[in-house]
Amino acid sequence: MIRKLCITLALTVSASTSARAADVYPAKTVRVVAPFAPGGTTDTVARVVAQQFAEQLGKPFVVDNRTGAGGIIAYEIVAKAAPDGHTLLVTNSAFASLPGLFKALPYDTVKSFTPISEIMHAPNVLVAHPSVNVTTLKDFIALARAHPGKYNYGSGGAGSALHLYGELFKTAAKVDLMHIPYKGGGDNMAALLGGQIHMNITQYQPSVIALIKSGKLRALAVTTDGKRSATLPDVPSMSEAGVAGMAIYSWAGILAPAGLSKTLTSKLHSEVIKMLAAPPVQERFAAQDGERVGSTPVEFAKLLHSEIQRWSEVIRTAGIARQ
Repeated sequence: MIRKLCITLALTVSASTSARAADVYPAKTVRVVAPFAPGGTTDTVARVVAQQFAEQLGKPFVVDNRTGAGGIIAYEIVAKAAPDGHTLLVTNSAFASLPGLFKALPYDTVKSFTPISEIMHAPNVLVAHPSVNVTTLKDFIALARAHPGKYNYGSGGAGSALHLYGELFKTAAKVDLMHIPYKGGGDNMAALLGGQIHMNITQYQPSVIALIKSGKLRALAVTTDGKRSATLPDVPSMSEAGVAGMAIYSWAGILAPAGLSKTLTSKLHSEVIKMLAAPPVQERFAAQDGERVGSTPVEFAKLLHSEIQRWSEVIRTAGIARQ
């Protein structure tokens, strides 16, 4: 009886402490860790989050770019931080590919983090250089099948998101394409524009849209599950073009260290919902053809699980060596 009473009192005190912590949150500057360099899509999203959260909660939220090792450095920092809500991680879909690429990581992709919410996702687009004399994805697939290994695609490096997208496309479309890895996304795009590579499945960014509309790149399909892009309404989805299983969305989400209280998790999620309703945030995401999400922590956890499984399978099927 006494033991049960002690447990009840301990749970009551713990719940009360969590509620008080949420009431005064944040008690100090919040560090928003971004795993990639300033100027990229993930950094842009992190800065939108930091600015809007600071306005909503009245305390500084500062972006901390911790680059290197494909994001692993940043992820380890967050995984080892105190679970008090004062260290947050804004990351992208590449986060879920690392378990398949590395034999060992200095953190557990699932157990070391508390999912808060998927903020947004955006489709990718398959583009070809105009020198490839095709106007539809069906024509490109027929050409590639007629000349196995002749045509290629590029990426920002082995194991990068664009590499995995290309390998998934090879399997889904039953084509033999050569992968050409570059040192980074900038070199990869320069090679595509110069005609050194024939096609890419690339992130949906304003700069890419401008290249498509100017005729420097030819869009053959967007990687949606059937819905066309509002920015490129004349470009079919992959499923419309006859390639199933190619719904690929580049997503951005917020995580915290494992052990964050349910009260703080709920508070942060509610702040995400407020943030996504703010007109400046809507405008910034719309510029990337991004769809605001605001998923619950449970829904985001399910997405992470399915993404880890999906890309691990792609890596195994493609025979990409684990590091």
